Amino acid sequence: MTTTGPPAANLWPAIRPHLSSFDPDAFVRPVDRFIWEPVHVPHTGPQEARPLSGRRLLLVGESAGLVGAVADELGERGALVVRSDPDTQLRADGWDGIVDLNVTGETYELGDTTWRSALARTTEAVRSAYQQWATEPRFGRHVYLAVTHLGGHAGHGEGQVPQPLGGIWAGFAKCLPRELPAAGIVVVDLDRADAEAIADAVEREYIRPGHFEVGYRAGRRHVLVGRPAPLGPPGERPPGPDDTVLITGGARGVGFAAARAFAESFGCRVVVTGRGERPAADEVSSLDDEEFAAWRRRRLSGARTPQELATARREIRRADEDRTVHHNLTGAAADGLRIDYLRCDCTDAEQVEQAFAALGDGPQFVIHNAGIDDPVRFDRKSADSVVRTVDVKVTGFANLVAAILARPERRDRLRLLSNVGSLAGRMGGMVGQIDYAAGNEALARLGFWARDNLGLPVQTLCWPTWERLGVIANYSAAVRYVSTLDPAEGARRWTEELASGHTDEAVFLGRIGAVLAPGQLRGFGMLTGHPDLPRLHALDHHLGDVEEYEIFRSLRTTLRLNSRQHPCLSDVRVGSAPAVPVSVVLEHAVAAGDWVVPEGWPLLHLRELRDLHVRLDGLRFTGGHLDLHREAHGGYTDGEWCVDVTIRDRDGADIASVTLVYGAEPAGRSEVPDDDGSGNWPTEQAGWLRWSGVVFPDAAAATAGGGLRLDLAPVLPADLWTVPFPPDPTVAPAAVEAIVRETDCRTVRDAAGMLTIRRLVLCPGAQRVERLYATAGLDRWTGTRQGVGVLLAEGVGLTG
Repeated sequence: MTTTGPPAANLWPAIRPHLSSFDPDAFVRPVDRFIWEPVHVPHTGPQEARPLSGRRLLLVGESAGLVGAVADELGERGALVVRSDPDTQLRADGWDGIVDLNVTGETYELGDTTWRSALARTTEAVRSAYQQWATEPRFGRHVYLAVTHLGGHAGHGEGQVPQPLGGIWAGFAKCLPRELPAAGIVVVDLDRADAEAIADAVEREYIRPGHFEVGYRAGRRHVLVGRPAPLGPPGERPPGPDDTVLITGGARGVGFAAARAFAESFGCRVVVTGRGERPAADEVSSLDDEEFAAWRRRRLSGARTPQELATARREIRRADEDRTVHHNLTGAAADGLRIDYLRCDCTDAEQVEQAFAALGDGPQFVIHNAGIDDPVRFDRKSADSVVRTVDVKVTGFANLVAAILARPERRDRLRLLSNVGSLAGRMGGMVGQIDYAAGNEALARLGFWARDNLGLPVQTLCWPTWERLGVIANYSAAVRYVSTLDPAEGARRWTEELASGHTDEAVFLGRIGAVLAPGQLRGFGMLTGHPDLPRLHALDHHLGDVEEYEIFRSLRTTLRLNSRQHPCLSDVRVGSAPAVPVSVVLEHAVAAGDWVVPEGWPLLHLRELRDLHVRLDGLRFTGGHLDLHREAHGGYTDGEWCVDVTIRDRDGADIASVTLVYGAEPAGRSEVPDDDGSGNWPTEQAGWLRWSGVVFPDAAAATAGGGLRLDLAPVLPADLWTVPFPPDPTVAPAAVEAIVRETDCRTVRDAAGMLTIRRLVLCPGAQRVERLYATAGLDRWTGTRQGVGVLLAEGVGLTG
């Protein structure tokens, strides 16, 4: 007879699984296709009287006239305005916030370059504030608010886009929280670029920004919502053998993966471009990977000075690029694919025109793929380097469109201009990608503009990082932000998008990684139909109002719980007063560790809770609610990452405190006590706590080896919370409440008292405990699931 043993602990979810939501070695996951669209969302919450009064604001903009008029309007609302426009010099003297008008108020014409000076001014302003804002823990103490003129729907939906280059600042802003995680960030898009409308919007959205992107059209407030949108059927005229596809920057990486896919799938001719001449076959370009690695080592070892080393590294990088291009092109030719190469720097209008001229009447399909990424923190970037990164996307697009419009036959032949955007622009990129995000988000808005104003067929595809391909310089960091895309899936999806001929923006989103700041969670909260929504809503559920946040170090929040708002808040009484269950307070304390993590976001598991103290009479609701003021501070102790959490009431008295202990591996299983014999334990009596039993039913008790055994009824997340995505618990709430109940009713005292658990060890499976065993003194408890020990509580006691 074959018997099945207990399940392996690793088959159950890890403790706090969102902290291990990525694999640093291979985080390839399928993607879903999303679109973003505007949805009417009224402003919520009380509006302060004169909320800008006394706020010191730096007002930045390219139009001196508009900056002056807005400064007057904001001044009338009590703001202290410092101007920075073409007529004034930037003064770095401690602003509370930056209101960035950028190119709002300027009319866009194809090839307009006024954005360069505007972006340089923005760069200098943010760089001037960077150090102060980066070290300020008070959440929302400083605010960056960008005003754009994309039509009030951020360029989406019906209606033309007046100033598409506002997309630069939308992408810029949405990436700022990666480097300034405590700053308030918001982009306000308007359908009117007049001073009064701008000042009204700033007054409404400046204080405690929530959503990153807010729009006002015809006086109605909108936010952008992402939703799944499967691709429709192929269009009437997909690429064919007689067609030519031109890809800027397509000789390496993602672009060349697409080039091969197009040539293979459609049989078309594909022309890829690069800034230099086609690499010729030489000694280095013909090396295989192992031989090139040896050549690289020899070249570096020959450098004798820092200057020689820098020169060697540049030569190696260039040689590696040329070698890759050479191998790509010769390999494609060997496979019988029609892939050619042209020299073309897309930021050079003359070179773009020459490339089009070389293709006769022009290509039927144009892919604007070129891009550069310089992953350096923003305070270390110059204004010139920021502009140069954005230039590839913005000026490259303008030059391509100008070449298409230069001759009627080119426009007539064009069936699709496909922009290669990035998830970095739509949802914020990595640390060091603020300029990269700005360029990519501008590309999508320019696509809308060219479609609606010029009648060109333009689509934009926003990709995540392709596995080991593309311009992303730091792969190990990238996988902590979002899952990577299998190149085979990316190539397949790209061919389908090209064949469809649609003229919209499509965003491809996989799984969301561990790198997330509180502001980003709220800023991108309007997302539907994504598999990570339960995890994201769980993070938000216990977050509360953030008051201070210092990345890798600390968090301070306030969460208000209202009596009877959820089933779990209606089940427990302390004395005669309704109260918050201990399990809920414990879960709120544990959730603080989600945000206070070590630098680098290493893969961690919550292993145990130490020195848990809960003041039971502090759990009572007062006036129908209880405010939990939570502070969490993290650091290493004896090689372990520990987060000390304290929860206080509105008067500053401690309600609970605990230390969360993390490790690279889950905690081991607890030993299960023998389930036989009988013994004596303290007599049961009336305690200070009462449970109605609706949410937390009484456990079935029995003797067990000199102690107590409790069989627990399951308590599911939906039994506790009436929210769309009830959060999964960290520690089985039925087990916590059973331990509290038994300890309360078998401990003689004259007050509600202080519950203490010296050590609570958790291993996978502790989220749901089916049976509890207690020693005769009730100071040690073991929890099991399917016969496996998953929880150990030691030093359990209750004092009056």
